[in-house]
Formats: sequence, structure tokens, C-alpha cells
Amino acid sequence: MRKTAVFLILFMALTVTAAFAGKGFPTSLAGFTLGKDVNNYKKYCNMDKATPVSDAPFLSEALIKRDSLPGVRGGSLNYGNCKEPEKLVRIKIKFHDQSKKLFNKLLNGYKKKFGNPDNYLGDAFKNVIAWEWLFENDAGEQVSLVLMWSRDKEIRPGVSIKMTNSTMLNTEYTCFKRKSYEFEKGEGSKIKSLEMYVPR
Repeated sequence: MRKTAVFLILFMALTVTAAFAGKGFPTSLAGFTLGKDVNNYKKYCNMDKATPVSDAPFLSEALIKRDSLPGVRGGSLNYGNCKEPEKLVRIKIKFHDQSKKLFNKLLNGYKKKFGNPDNYLGDAFKNVIAWEWLFENDAGEQVSLVLMWSRDKEIRPGVSIKMTNSTMLNTEYTCFKRKSYEFEKGEGSKIKSLEMYVPR
């Protein structure tokens, strides 16, 4: 039973389902496809509780329901709310199995499929190990794929995958920045005194 569960997890994470915009350009993970309407995935997410991402308000986030996917304890779908509303920009997956063994199995599978990663995003002490692969298609569209293992309680402990259409993310950011320009010029955004920001 345990071997079957591990197989399902690996199959789900490594299979790119009908989603190549070019050779070596993945756009799907666990049945979710970047660029598609997030409403296609309502049965997997709490869409009624979706909120703007606090540090990236040009995106909204819908949490993936616990156990709606084999071996997955959570994650989220991030989608645009400015230039292309409701189009899926980022997929995050977190597994029940938080072991480094699962991380290493996935890492070996990713290397076999995509080659060696382009960047190391973890820390020097290996409290967080994160490898990133970067892809670009013939149209110049870019995708980032990050596989991570963490034992830091503040940075998604366990094994997680994050796949982002960086081109769409930048487009959403540019749109949001343009729309918020007038507010940023106004008096409401200016600091009148630094005293309130000095800890006491």
C-alpha cells in the first residue's frame, strides 16, 4: 500500500499532462495547467475563500483542499487579478510525506527529465534545500520550477513544488503597478513621521 501511494505521488508530480508549449517547456503539474482559467479547478480549491496575496497583490490565491490530490496535504493556486484575471500563474504543492527521501526521489526524477537545475535557492546550512529549473519557449515565455525540502517551520516544512509562469507574473505586476501609480503619488502614501515606526 505504501509503495502504491509513493508511486502515485511521483507519477502525479512528474507527469506533464498534455501541456507542452515546446520541447522541455512544462506548463502542467498534478493536473493544473498554467495559463488556464482557475475556475476549471473549483473542485480542488476553496475558491470562495480566495484572497489577494499579501506581498503580491497583483495575484490572488486559492488554497488547495487537503487530500483533494493523492499524497497532497495542501498548496495553492495563484492567479492574475489585473491584466488576465483568473488565469493561473503559479502552482504550489505540499506533500503529506515530509521526508528527505521523497525529496531525493523527486530530485532524481527531475534531473532525469529536465537535466541539472539552473540555480540553488536554499541556504548554506541546508535547513532549506531548493533547486530551480528555468525554461523558455520559442515565443520567449518563461517558466520557473522549484523543488524544495525544508525543516524551517517558517518556510513550508517538508517537500514542496512551485511552478510559475514568470512571464505572466511580470505582466500582472506591470498592470498592477500602472493602476496603483496614481495612489502612490497621493498624500495617503507619504510618511509624515518616522517616530511611529521606531520600536519602543
